[in-house]
This record gives sequence, C-alpha cells and structure tokens, in this order.
Amino acid sequence: MQILRVIHRWIGIALAIPIVLVAASGGLLLFKDPYNRMRFPALANPITAGDIAGYGERLEGIDETFGGEIRLIRFPREGANAFLVYLADGSEAFVHPASGDVLGRWHPHESLPAFLFQLHAHLLAGEAGEQVNGYLALVLVFLGLTGLLLWWPRRAAAFRLRRALPRSASPGDLLRAHAASGALLAIPVVLFAATGAGLVFYEPVSRLATALFDARAPEAPSAVVPEGAGADRRPWTEILDAVNATLPEAGPTMSYPGAGGNAVLTFRKSLPGELHPNGRSYVLVDPYRAEVVQAIDARSQGRGTRLMHALYPVHAAMAGGVVFGLVAFVSAFGLAWLAVGGSWAFLARSARRRPADAAGTPARVESGGHAHAGPDHPRWRTTDT
Repeated sequence: MQILRVIHRWIGIALAIPIVLVAASGGLLLFKDPYNRMRFPALANPITAGDIAGYGERLEGIDETFGGEIRLIRFPREGANAFLVYLADGSEAFVHPASGDVLGRWHPHESLPAFLFQLHAHLLAGEAGEQVNGYLALVLVFLGLTGLLLWWPRRAAAFRLRRALPRSASPGDLLRAHAASGALLAIPVVLFAATGAGLVFYEPVSRLATALFDARAPEAPSAVVPEGAGADRRPWTEILDAVNATLPEAGPTMSYPGAGGNAVLTFRKSLPGELHPNGRSYVLVDPYRAEVVQAIDARSQGRGTRLMHALYPVHAAMAGGVVFGLVAFVSAFGLAWLAVGGSWAFLARSARRRPADAAGTPARVESGGHAHAGPDHPRWRTTDT
C-alpha cells in the first residue's frame, strides 16, 4: 500500500496543473447555454408553432447567406432558440428562427465557450492535445480508484462529512480534507473521467463494447446520392416534410450537407428514450427528389452501441436533469481542489520536514491547531494520503 500511496501522490502532483485546467473548464462549460442567452437574449424565447412552420424558409435564407461554407446546422431547441450554423473557416453563427437575421458570428478565439471547449477537450493543442487528454482521463480513473483503495477501510470507519472541508490551511488539515473529499468525489470523478476517455478513444472502445455486449456492429449512415443526380435540389420545405414524416416522434436536431461527391442530406433526431440531446437517430434524404433513402432508429441498435451513445450525455451532464448537473459541477471544481489542495499540502509538509530532518530532530506537523510528531507518529499514519 505504501508503494501505491507514493505512486498516487506523485502522479497527482505531476499532473495537478492539467487536471485543474481540464476540470475547471469542464465545470464552466456547464454554463454555456446561460452565457449564450446573456449575450443573445433572443435565445431565451420559447419555440412557437410559427417558428417551426418557418424552418424551411429560414434554411433557404441560411443557404443564401452562407452557401458552400456550411458544415453543420443545429436546429433551435429550448433554451437556445436559434439556428446555430458551423462554417468551414471554423466560425459559428446564430440565426434568428423567425426573422432570419444573423444574431452574431464569431471565431473560436472570440468566444469564451469555444475557448473553454478547446481547453477542456483538446488542451488548446488540437488532435494531439485530445489524445493527451484521453490518457489524462485514464490517469484520473486510476487516481480515483487508488484514492478510494487507500481511504478504505482504514479511514472509512472514522469518516465524517465535515472533514471534507479543512479546518485550517495547515498541511495536516488539508491532507485530511483531501482524503475525505476524495472519497466523496471518487465515484463521480471516475464516471466523468471514464466517459471522457471513451469519447477520445471512441472507435476502439466501441469495438470492445460491441464485442462484450451483443456482437452487433452499429448501423451507420451510408446512403449515397451522386452529385448532380437531379436537375435542382428540392425546396427545404419539401425536404423537411420528408424528414418529419420519417421517425415522426421527434423533429430534426441537426443537418449535415453532402460532401465528397455525395449529395445526400443527413439529419439527426433525438427520439423518446434517447439520452443524447442531439440524438443518434438518422434520416438521410435525396435532396433532388426530397425522398428518404435511409433511416436509423438509435433505439434499435445493439446494447454496446447504445452504451456508446450514452457517453456524451453523461460526460456533459446532459442526462439526469438539474441534480446530475449539480453533481457534475461539484465534481469538476472538487477535482480541481483535490489537485491543488493535495499537491500544496504534501509539498508544504515536505518543506517543513526538511529543516527538522537536517537538524536531526523529529519534525512536528500542525493538525487542526495541535502539534504532534512526524510521520512515524501513529496519529499521522492515519491521516497520511
């Protein structure tokens, strides 16, 4: 156990800064929608039947405004009542669902949520940063599980909720608070870290989940409509009619234009029973005939595939309502506190011990306003992390 304690301690200290950055940025991203509503008050407007009836006209206007720049269109949703258009140069734009006015257009470096997302998901280093982040998430799983193992059962019997908050800034009190709060946060931290790692390493984890649960390969959008297969694309109203008539339990949440010689339009839906806010159900439409060429109901996918579909809504706290969102917020900033408080306390304790060791006298460590002997004292051994 002593070797495990040393490994846990020094990995935590070495990775404290990236852990704080990823945890804090993730916690702040929970407030992305309120932040956007503060910047663009129209997003708070309720979605009306008139708005929905005019979606075809709005999409025609978006095509005219942005043309071939469009990479993705997210449809209005409650709390974000505007079309969000992702563009080829990396910028994004909100379009009003009734007037068609462009409410704002920005690049990632001009948007706080976009900056926080790049920090949280990519460590501001693109694809390489995302890979590093995935391994960091796996390390967090290790730290969470080893922290629980080191805490249980010796400290579990004496656990008190109040010990999660340090009584003072002394290293002893901080380390006791680190152990207690770490025990409280271990399960949610492991959950959010594991789902984050699953998102980074999605393909290999998906193959593993499929092999473990049902051996059913996921059905993926695959229909092809060659560019120029028809004279002109049909109006958006006709295309949306076809989409709404297929898997009619929900309307579209996202739309992807054709690419690479394939003109098919891909729509996503979040059907009842799906956790994913954008849904993992698909409707693919031939834009020249306004006819559906493929439909995928995510609820009929294999268990392994459905498990993978749950990773994002769980990781982003978009499932479970307000209570789970609060758990995510406390876990994010609690993890940041664990990294900072634990590292500072141990390094401060080590710095205090060195002068005493050099003088050949036992070190004395403060703990809750009381002084007691150094690391060989029985009471210290019960609080060491």
